[in-house]
Amino acid sequence: MTDTPSPDSLRPGSLVGPWRVEGYAGRGSYGLVFRARLASLPHSPPVALKLAVFPGDPRFLREATLLEKLHHPAVPRLLDQGRWHASADAVHPYLVMEWIRGLPLYEWARHHPVSPRQSLLVVAQVADAIALLHKAEGLHRDIKGDNILVDPEGRAVLTDFGSGTWKGAPPLTESLMPPNTPEYRSPEALRFHWRHWNTQEARYEATAADDLYALGVTTYRLVTRVYPPPGTSPEELKQRLQTPPPRRLPAQALNGRVGPELSSLIERMLAESPEARASAQEVAEEGMATARQLGSKANGPLFTVDRPAAAVHSVPAQVVPVAQLERPAVDVPVAAPARAGTAPPGLSATSRSSLLTALGLVTVLGLVWVSQAPHPAWLTALQSEASDAGVTPDGGSRGLGEDSLASRVDAQQVPLAAKVISEDLPKQPLQGQRRPPCRGDTVEVIHGACWIRLDGAKPPCGDNEYLWQGVCYYPVLGSTRPPTSEKPQE
Repeated sequence: MTDTPSPDSLRPGSLVGPWRVEGYAGRGSYGLVFRARLASLPHSPPVALKLAVFPGDPRFLREATLLEKLHHPAVPRLLDQGRWHASADAVHPYLVMEWIRGLPLYEWARHHPVSPRQSLLVVAQVADAIALLHKAEGLHRDIKGDNILVDPEGRAVLTDFGSGTWKGAPPLTESLMPPNTPEYRSPEALRFHWRHWNTQEARYEATAADDLYALGVTTYRLVTRVYPPPGTSPEELKQRLQTPPPRRLPAQALNGRVGPELSSLIERMLAESPEARASAQEVAEEGMATARQLGSKANGPLFTVDRPAAAVHSVPAQVVPVAQLERPAVDVPVAAPARAGTAPPGLSATSRSSLLTALGLVTVLGLVWVSQAPHPAWLTALQSEASDAGVTPDGGSRGLGEDSLASRVDAQQVPLAAKVISEDLPKQPLQGQRRPPCRGDTVEVIHGACWIRLDGAKPPCGDNEYLWQGVCYYPVLGSTRPPTSEKPQE
């Protein structure tokens, strides 16, 4: 046994840089995610703190580099990055991103009456973010339903850029295939795998067409609830060499409610030849235009939902302390929360209390990173969108992102969101704000007060943040020094 701290040993109250852990929120192959807040500002907005499982993991620097290139409503906003010293020999990188309260795509679709029109809008939002990524010569390489989140306001967010890369980036692994999920591999990636599975030096180079194929698989499964063939589980690979894969039926053939327009768009993303596939920009523009053209005619649900949409978010959002929750295995599907406020007849008050406690534990599995930092024009458009005649609201998902394309930015241009005026950092300390000396790697003295610099955060700044020289800052609150006649430090 050893007393050396590790990411798994973090508990509520633990400090990672300037951030205080509040609870455990999830785990992947290479990182643990915690809900956290600034230790010096307990009432600051919550953030998602992603901490590397392995010391010195270079994936985190790569993920941060990609996120810094992307300023888009459908991409999590990077707020900070740093290193957590578990010991002198174990330094774990971490990222701090927006906290998003939402559901993974397929889970969201099981609990909401998702229509073809809403599916088009979700795909358009994600494709628009992918188009920006591709324009910056980057690749995601792990697009799938688990990495697309839909929040209660109807925003679709593409997450987990840990498998991503960009043109000219050095490889981090020596495996045949890049890190991804087999079910979403393109035909050309599968053929390469089958031909070179025993060639030690072979390396598959993913392209933008691979990202589009994966988005096509995601959309196909969203509207049919099955993966398109061919199946890609490893134990079937050798059999596939001798047996042709089954023919893929269009999504509309499996679910007549899909409609020809959406089914045709999916087929373009799943084209056999990479050259024949639609680009991310084409998918974004065609998806949005088709959704607007179809209007209320395409608002019928694709499936009967597993339970009323309103009940999905009826249990208050919470994070379970680390010590109370057994960590799930990698890529465990999110469990559906039980209906709040109900219990089988005959249960005692104690049993009912235990059941409600269990409800809270299950609900945390539906929590995923995200954001309280606004994208004002985009979210305002979502909230104020006029309803179609005769259409009943569906618990916050109607009108999904119809104006999101207005927020698209070029990789070489200032983000449109940055045109929103952020509140400038005040020239005098705030009431109750800490004065020098200031401590911390990301803490600076500005105008005679202590401010935490949010590295990677770009304007517009979020709630309780202030803009200074193009960077967002949080005030450090704490004991104050008596006022003096000295000129505030610049």
